[in-house]
Amino acid sequence: MRYAPLTACAAALLLSQPSPISAQQPSSAPVRFDAAGAWTAFDRLLRENYGYRDRPGIDGDAILTAFAERARAAKTDKDFIDVLQLVARNFADPHFVVGPLDADDWSVVPTASDLFGVVDGARFMIEDVRADGDAAAKGLRPDMAVVRIDGQSPRRAIEEVTGRAFTDLSAPQIAFAFNVALAGHRGRRRMVEVTDGGRRRRFELAATNDLADRIAGGPLLKVARRGSLGIIRINNSLGDQALIDQFGRALDTLSDTSALLIDLRDTPSGGNTSVARGIMGHFVDHELPYQKHVVPYEARVLGPTRTFMEYVAPFGRRYSGKVYVAGGHWTGSMGEGLMIGFDAIGATTMGTDMAHLLGALSNETIQASAARIDIGTEQLFTVAGLPRERFQPQVYVPRVERTPAGDPILAALRR
Repeated sequence: MRYAPLTACAAALLLSQPSPISAQQPSSAPVRFDAAGAWTAFDRLLRENYGYRDRPGIDGDAILTAFAERARAAKTDKDFIDVLQLVARNFADPHFVVGPLDADDWSVVPTASDLFGVVDGARFMIEDVRADGDAAAKGLRPDMAVVRIDGQSPRRAIEEVTGRAFTDLSAPQIAFAFNVALAGHRGRRRMVEVTDGGRRRRFELAATNDLADRIAGGPLLKVARRGSLGIIRINNSLGDQALIDQFGRALDTLSDTSALLIDLRDTPSGGNTSVARGIMGHFVDHELPYQKHVVPYEARVLGPTRTFMEYVAPFGRRYSGKVYVAGGHWTGSMGEGLMIGFDAIGATTMGTDMAHLLGALSNETIQASAARIDIGTEQLFTVAGLPRERFQPQVYVPRVERTPAGDPILAALRR
């Protein structure tokens, strides 16, 4: 599907294609680099196609203006791509990624991250720690205050992530850049220094790409029981068509349970709606809407607004017990789509704020550069019209990651 004539290839929509070309992958075709022409194409792509160019705390025109001269002055395509990556991070949208990426680039969050941080006034705090990551294994915990990241103050690290002065950044930009800084560079170990109860501590952590690679090489899902409760935990595999069959077979083994927990706390990236519908289809007996789409390009360029509702239809054996669905800071993209979808079809959603990967993803190229760009070109909403990024689970659990002390979601279910 082509969204604008400036793109060098048709957009591969993640919502409809099981294996889209990602900005993280290198381009195979050589291009003749032209900084001015490439910036013009990139600027037009964002102004016409990007669904989240302007939103509270994000002034798209100001961001593009701030980096235009630097991009046009780039001597090499690598330098140009580095500038586009700064632009992307200023939009504070984890779905907006510019590649191809190398080992020195910042990690892609939340896929390659194991710490979630918040900014509380002048303090930079750890809010949650991803289960099974190196940060959890080394003893980092919520409520620790971060004072250094790889030897820099959090403010200086944020400036490096964004390429702008800290005082020029909005609250959403600061919060996003803080989490990118905590994730570190793709191929490097990290050093995070914190204060903990008045004591200063330093933690040397593995590169977060190690965790992402380990999850990618593991099983698509795991199944467990807790008495009459069945649990299916999906391991960041919502873009793998094989998950449809595996989920159905896992559900068959739990058909005698009276309640089911679908655990989406480790689904930070990727996915497509065919897999999502293949999961949700087990829990409906007739067609139901589960998310709403709006295509901004149509109104911006063609005139009429284009909006449509997406439906889930019955699929496979239906589960008749009570259904709970859990998500959190590492629930992104199609994981977020499943959360709003299950909410729409009557399941009980649980957890905290999700990762806010904005929109339905397109993978774009532009003229005169090897840059590959992932952006949300379709705005997504709940069936009631709430922007997906503003959705909160019905049962709000402020910290959801499993720890040696227990599982906050299972504790909430017992209450």
